Amino acid sequence: MKIWIKVLTGIILGGLLGYFLPGSRATVETTAFISLLIIRIGRYVVFPLVFFALIVGTYELKREKRLFRVYGRTLLYLVLSTVLLTIVGVLSVLLFSPGRIPIIIESEVAFQITGFKESLFQVFPTNMFVVLTASGKVLLPLIFLAFILGINLDFEIRITNPVVQILDSLSRIFYHLNSLVVELFGIGLIAVTASFFFTLKISDLTLFKELFIILAFDLILIIFGIYPGLLYLLGGKENPYKWLYAVIGPALTAFITGDEYLAIGMLVRHGRESLGVPRRVGSAVYPLFAFFGRAGTAMVTGVSFILILKSYSSLEISFTQILWTLGFSFLTSLTLGSVPGMGSLVAISLLCSIFGKGIQEGYLILKPAAPLLISAGVILDVVTSAFIALLISRHEGVRKEIEVVDYL
Repeated sequence: MKIWIKVLTGIILGGLLGYFLPGSRATVETTAFISLLIIRIGRYVVFPLVFFALIVGTYELKREKRLFRVYGRTLLYLVLSTVLLTIVGVLSVLLFSPGRIPIIIESEVAFQITGFKESLFQVFPTNMFVVLTASGKVLLPLIFLAFILGINLDFEIRITNPVVQILDSLSRIFYHLNSLVVELFGIGLIAVTASFFFTLKISDLTLFKELFIILAFDLILIIFGIYPGLLYLLGGKENPYKWLYAVIGPALTAFITGDEYLAIGMLVRHGRESLGVPRRVGSAVYPLFAFFGRAGTAMVTGVSFILILKSYSSLEISFTQILWTLGFSFLTSLTLGSVPGMGSLVAISLLCSIFGKGIQEGYLILKPAAPLLISAGVILDVVTSAFIALLISRHEGVRKEIEVVDYL
């Protein structure tokens, strides 16, 4: 059975359970516990998978003299995609001009992200081995260590080749472990989806109808319009929609779990065996986009913050405020690597805090809609990551053509 069918079946069954089961406290707490456990299992293999694949992938790119091209394109597309989606989101909310949301008086929820100094200390601990035994909440130290190891494996092949073979074996072993998790994750999505529905049932979402319509419009425009159009123009004039079939599984999983890191495992498997993205490209693109490339989250942040400004003021949104929102939505999205599961809500709260002027707690009016805002951001983040990996593979001429019938 295709993986996306397993994923969709799990979501449907979980949705039915979440909709029809009574939302008693015991039921909600039990499903929430199981959901958290399933997400932890889904992320269980991701860090070693990323670590060993990135070491070997970086080594292979350097040997092929593609290192700077692949990483340069990855960073360039990361910035361009984030800017593009932020602009699309802000323009859409200005165009549709949704009504104000009533101000809700609620206790403040404190959010924290890893500061710049703390991030540097995590990347450069006093003992390098600490990176391998960290909590698993921040991916950047592992990415950096894997990268510097990868570029230092070719100084003398006679000496380093045995190490490369060991690392390559470990990379393949963890790939197969990840494949097992991916194959079985559809079952776990039953509990995750049920918990997701229970969370939505206890919130009054009618106030956010226009916001959801705008985000749905943006998702459809970007996924079925902008990305296929760019792929057709930049990646070879062939059917630009068949790649979407390959990312159904990762996209659905991303939407229900709302977790950036968990989605890496799905992307690695589907990228290689459906999109034909080789390890040396995917190992660079997927982790960097999971940590820095939050284009979808930036879009959701921009849309939401404009709506908060409208709700707190009877004045028209000024051009300066629009530029401020665009700039800080982009910049904030680059700092969310330490919150892989709450990106949009944390980013919105940061914008409110930075903007000040009496709306420091403005993000609380969107708190009931937070699960859907987070999910909308993550699904677009994941689709963007898959799109960029495919585009770079085509530009480098290393993509393996796979028939649609053979997609996972």
